[in-house]
Amino acid sequence: MRQYAVFRGRASRAEFWQFTAVLIGLVIIALIVDGAVMQNVDAELQKKPGGIFSALLVLAHLVPAFSVTVRRLHDTDHSGWLVLLNYIPPLNLVIVVFACMRGTAGANRYGADPLAPLTLSTGSATAGMRVDPVSAVATPLPAAPVRSDVIAELERLGRLRREGHLSEAEFEVMKSETLAQVRR
Repeated sequence: MRQYAVFRGRASRAEFWQFTAVLIGLVIIALIVDGAVMQNVDAELQKKPGGIFSALLVLAHLVPAFSVTVRRLHDTDHSGWLVLLNYIPPLNLVIVVFACMRGTAGANRYGADPLAPLTLSTGSATAGMRVDPVSAVATPLPAAPVRSDVIAELERLGRLRREGHLSEAEFEVMKSETLAQVRR
């Protein structure tokens, strides 16, 4: 939901499937609430699926669902317009296949790899450089103060871990590498 209506860039598999899992969980809860509310309504209305809570939930998440799907398609180097295949029943499985595929390694025409900061920040070619994840442009880090750069890098690594782009083990390794650079 942090990128509510962002259709540019790329979304990793983890970002897409976490969003999908949370949305499915919320829909199930909304359907349960709708069922509890509908118990005191006439029998004819009870036979209809869904209710006001599930309808409002789906409407509220329609734009973010489209945006994360478009960004996921971008990660596999496909046009976001393919999201329209969701409305053609046999072809909507194509979206599921693309969502399961690994994203293109490195930058593609839609932007930098969402996992690229993991490899770019530790590479010798970008040592002392800050890499913009959207444009994949490396800019030199300011020479001083080093301490604030280390803190910013640790905050970035923490954000990547919270978003699911880094495992706990990867985070610990990269954190120790960042701290080792300061000690040199």
